[in-house]
Amino acid sequence: MANLPRPSDCGTFHISSEGEGIYTMRFDWVLPFHEPSLAPVGDDTGAYHIHLDGKPAYEQRFDRTFGFYGGFAAVIFEGTWFHITADGKRAYPKSWNWCGNFQQNRCTVRTADGHYHHIRPDGSMLNGGPHSYAGDFREGSGVVRGMDGMCWHIDKEGAPIHDSKFLDLDVFHKGFARARDRRGWHHIDRAGKDISEGKRYAELEPFYNGQALARSLTGEYVVINEFGEIKNRPLRPDTDIEVEFQRIAVSYWKPIAIRLGILAGLAGGHPELEITSEDKMVLQQAWMELGLLGVQMDLTQSGELLAQDERWRDRFLYWTGPQFKAWVEAENRLMHVEKRSEFFIEQSKDPKMANLIHRVLDSYANDDWRGISSELQLSPSDVVVDIGGGKGALLEEIGDSVSARVLVDLPEVIDLVNFTEIETVSADIFSDEIPTGDVYLMSRILHDWGDSKCIELLYRIPKTARLIIIDRIAEPEKHGLLSLNMLLLTGGRERTHSEWMAIFSEAGWSLTAQSTWASHAIMHLEAC
Repeated sequence: MANLPRPSDCGTFHISSEGEGIYTMRFDWVLPFHEPSLAPVGDDTGAYHIHLDGKPAYEQRFDRTFGFYGGFAAVIFEGTWFHITADGKRAYPKSWNWCGNFQQNRCTVRTADGHYHHIRPDGSMLNGGPHSYAGDFREGSGVVRGMDGMCWHIDKEGAPIHDSKFLDLDVFHKGFARARDRRGWHHIDRAGKDISEGKRYAELEPFYNGQALARSLTGEYVVINEFGEIKNRPLRPDTDIEVEFQRIAVSYWKPIAIRLGILAGLAGGHPELEITSEDKMVLQQAWMELGLLGVQMDLTQSGELLAQDERWRDRFLYWTGPQFKAWVEAENRLMHVEKRSEFFIEQSKDPKMANLIHRVLDSYANDDWRGISSELQLSPSDVVVDIGGGKGALLEEIGDSVSARVLVDLPEVIDLVNFTEIETVSADIFSDEIPTGDVYLMSRILHDWGDSKCIELLYRIPKTARLIIIDRIAEPEKHGLLSLNMLLLTGGRERTHSEWMAIFSEAGWSLTAQSTWASHAIMHLEAC
């Protein structure tokens, strides 16, 4: 195929490798030759395929023709798409809204309802459809995007080849595929397993002789090997950095614009802001730029998610409300340590704010702790006490697999829950009595305080029990902004592994086991 003639620069005939025309005819347009040495062309009679001598391969004419792949070519005739063989005849009876090219005896097609399928050479569909999108096959598998938007790999009969699903996914290349999850791009093997050592990237290329170009989440270019090790650092142009600086400088515009739109009723519901029609139009234009409204002022798919999912309306109001205040006052809070405790004080005085905060924290907990029970190593006889457990998402996930569950939090938080199978205790965990238990849980609470307060709290847990800490472990280029957020908000921070070990030791606890769940460390502790 490399030696086949190619289209001329003017695109009306084909030339040899020496640049000479291979026939005398001229067409309105031509595309490259593919095996079996046929090329798509068009003239005033229509679209068809020609041989190397420029003569038609068949008498039939179509509206448009494409190249041959795997012995078949896609064509358009009277508004419908199908495949033909080298003699210009239909490969099968069916027609499609669109069709691709055959690769490894499989081809992507789109039906009139907008759904995608893969077909065999006889036009029959593979199992597993319909899909919202489907791509070409390579190395014995293809990628589909399901009706929920998630992507996975399928075999040549349409069955998943592994259990993993991703936000974005590429076909396999030399045994590995690019995949994107919530944290970013990485490489996976044919079993769907991460081979990038937990690292994630903003952009990522397939491996080329064991190495791949990647762009880190902070914007730098790196060349990595199959173990995630950095082998080189290509230069980044200053202009690219300047573009990123400008994006960062105005990045607060977007969440604030979404907040204003929610409060103005653009996502539905009763407006909490009364604004003029002129101001509302400006706000609508901002939402259009954000992809939340269409040109007819109708909600897009993203806008519909805001309208239908209270979690996301709450999250935007939370991050641009009680959380955002700490950033607006950042300079003052850095200079005046006492200001950092206002977050807890203010929510204790404002039931509406407390309700919003704990709805949001509960929604994140429900997302992150789903399925975590097996990692906690609990026994049926255990009494499990969740310290500062919010609205009880973690205890609900544990379920009745243990003897008893006890939720401990401040009165204004406990007032928000109503459990029948979980005991609730209103308490200040630094001063009131801690309920008796066999296992104590602390999930994402120790980052609220500095080391001395954490050690004070850890001292209060009975040393006869087991203690399980679920929290993030800070690493270079990871969790730095969240750590600053906690410092400004409450005086806390994220901690490195060695910093965690230091406060555990100071409080009389030692690490006995550790695993990872949803980017968090599950640290099992026992008394020293």
